[in-house]
Amino acid sequence: MTHVNGNSVSAVLEVSRKVYATSLVLYPNELRREFGAEMVEVFDEQVSEAYSRSGFPGLLRVWFSATREFVTIALPGRLAERMVPIVAVTAALALMVWFSGYIGYVMETACRGCGH
Repeated sequence: MTHVNGNSVSAVLEVSRKVYATSLVLYPNELRREFGAEMVEVFDEQVSEAYSRSGFPGLLRVWFSATREFVTIALPGRLAERMVPIVAVTAALALMVWFSGYIGYVMETACRGCGH
């Protein structure tokens, strides 16, 4: 890619940084809070180096790597983060249904002929 001036390179890198920083919302909250700033900094360095060495193809390689990380780390982590409450509620409901069935069985067994 031919650059008219350094401003076009800066603009491309700045847009990449902003898009990446915004996409960190895909990561689990705790990971994002603890490492988000470092992740953006590392991404910035990778993009700058790749772009200065290889231009647009280098930029695309970094984005491909970031996208793969979103799919393999961020999204599964985010889903697991949300699944914990869902699993806990489901388990609690299942336990309640089982317990009510068990109490019904005990009452029926213990009270055979109690006025029926």
